Amino acid sequence: MYDLMQAHPMTLIIVMSAVLVTPLYMLCTYVFSGASARKGALIGSGFLLWGAVMTWFCLAGIVQDMGPLGSLVVPVCWLLPSLILFIWRDWFLSEPLSQRWLIGLQVWRVIGGVFLIEMVGRNIPGVFAYPAGIGDILVGITAVAVLVFYRRRKYIAPGAVLLVLGLGVADFLSAFFFGFTSSAGPQQLFFPEIANNSLLFPTGMIPLFLVPYAIFFHTLSFLTWRQPNAQEQRLRAA
Repeated sequence: MYDLMQAHPMTLIIVMSAVLVTPLYMLCTYVFSGASARKGALIGSGFLLWGAVMTWFCLAGIVQDMGPLGSLVVPVCWLLPSLILFIWRDWFLSEPLSQRWLIGLQVWRVIGGVFLIEMVGRNIPGVFAYPAGIGDILVGITAVAVLVFYRRRKYIAPGAVLLVLGLGVADFLSAFFFGFTSSAGPQQLFFPEIANNSLLFPTGMIPLFLVPYAIFFHTLSFLTWRQPNAQEQRLRAA
């Protein structure tokens, strides 16, 4: 039997739509950057497969069944894709990628607002929902503002790229801290009246799949910014 959250239908629609579109967005990032479409399709397919595994992971409650070790699953999921990217960065970034598409992915962070929906539905406590939901929305709005401001310029200024990335990382750390310390276990610091069931399906797909995907794009964006001859590459990839 699967243990599911009695989530609002809008939460299910938003989360699963985002999960299903991730391979396509990855492909588009490579294609519209003028990079290898084959490479974009391969990476997108890899995320699609991983998303299917994480869906089972989430539905079956694997994290909860693992006991104390389950607390390690989320940080491992967050770091693993970016670790693979960093190790084989020469393959992933053999051609420059557009910061417009890389930053554009962060606009999707607004889907974190579903945590606020589930807080209202008394499925998730406010101590986690407020920082996670509002933080995601603010990052998404910042990404939109940057894209609009630089829409007619040849490339996005390094400071604007770092602003989005910095806010994004701060939001990740905040969400992890409040999620980790409001969940049952020896690490619990906050004891809300409502149990933190954010790892149940469908909201569990956010920390188990969508957040690692967003962190992967953070890493792609940062490594692109750090590449040699970055100025010339930004002009080509804008």
